[in-house]
Amino acid sequence: MHILILGAGVIGVTTAYELLKAGHKVTVIDRQPEPALETSFGNAGLIAPGHSYAWTTPKLPGNLFNSLYDKKRAFRFKFQWDPAMWYWGIQFIRQCTQKRMAENTLRKHRLSSYSQQCFHQLIDETNIKYYENKKGLIYFFRSKASFLEGKQKLAMLKPVMNNLQILNREELLIKEPALSGAQSKLFGGIYCPSDESGSCRDFTLSMVDICKKKGANFHFNTTIQNIENDKRNIKKIITDKGGFQGDKYVLACAAYSPIIAKMAGDYLPIYPVKGYSITVPIINHEKVPIHSGIDEDNMMAFSLMGDFLRFTSVAEISGYDTSHKPSDFTEIINIAESLFSQACDFSKVEYWAGLRPMTPNGAPIFGKGKMDNLYFNTGHGHLGWTMCAGSAKITTNLILGKKPDLDLEGMTLATA
Repeated sequence: MHILILGAGVIGVTTAYELLKAGHKVTVIDRQPEPALETSFGNAGLIAPGHSYAWTTPKLPGNLFNSLYDKKRAFRFKFQWDPAMWYWGIQFIRQCTQKRMAENTLRKHRLSSYSQQCFHQLIDETNIKYYENKKGLIYFFRSKASFLEGKQKLAMLKPVMNNLQILNREELLIKEPALSGAQSKLFGGIYCPSDESGSCRDFTLSMVDICKKKGANFHFNTTIQNIENDKRNIKKIITDKGGFQGDKYVLACAAYSPIIAKMAGDYLPIYPVKGYSITVPIINHEKVPIHSGIDEDNMMAFSLMGDFLRFTSVAEISGYDTSHKPSDFTEIINIAESLFSQACDFSKVEYWAGLRPMTPNGAPIFGKGKMDNLYFNTGHGHLGWTMCAGSAKITTNLILGKKPDLDLEGMTLATA
């Protein structure tokens, strides 16, 4: 079969690799001039089944309301007259119960854990280098209250993860000496030895090279304008560079997937949640953290990527706006510099903002909608890098008519 993949981010490209392995002809199209220039470009870089918690906590609705007045909150909402946002937002808020938070967390963990296994297999096959750091991730807390809340969340994963370690402040500093400069502001942490980190974009670029060698065709600077269909099957993808046809199609356009799906008559419950990141050059490797991780109180991830440290924060519900200005990053820079001022040159910061494709329950969407030959592989939220390899295998199995290795309850259009 000839499979046409819409989207050349980490999800689309990893899916291309799995389909090529299965013996299919693959074409990938993307509106950007290069692969991985949107959601996959400047993300946190964490591969974190041990942190696959649902965002939809019982406290979240109140926090979002308060963010209208407190613009410094890491999880925030910007008021706008967008019917799609309000419709999605109602579904999102309905997930903010203790019961659904636990269910959604375990669902995300199942996929994340499975995907990490698939990812390791893929790396063994390809020997790709991506600034990998397999020393585990540190999740640290600045107060007793946040530490206790972190332990309560940890209880949701305890039945499925037995390697999570709770650390007091002294144990945290022994595990991660680079935090010693901020020790008076730390209370404790959680260490997950099986979590890891690396550059999602470098991985994706290397995967594109491998896919090309296996015969895949990539068409960049190619914007989808419409979808021709007969109400049962897609006949042609219309772009500004002409028409593209395949036997089957995979939609992997992250936050833009609902716009494309609408052309085929489907509603996808996905809405963009904006994130901000800075990438900073390292000037003293002796002061660099051994582990990547998350400052839980500030919702800020940090990740070592070769000669750079990346810091990522903010979950902002503000539509499809990816614009940014230096002042948007002031809080991230202040927090990052307070932790690792001797490690990095904060006068040379690369700024980035991107959109996470969030579903109400936090899990991606697989399978088909109204079109028999269109498969969804989208809506991975903040865990696209974590979930990429497993999602590619699931999608490939669905296209081949095979039963996926995971139960997809809550991860299809009918059950999301």
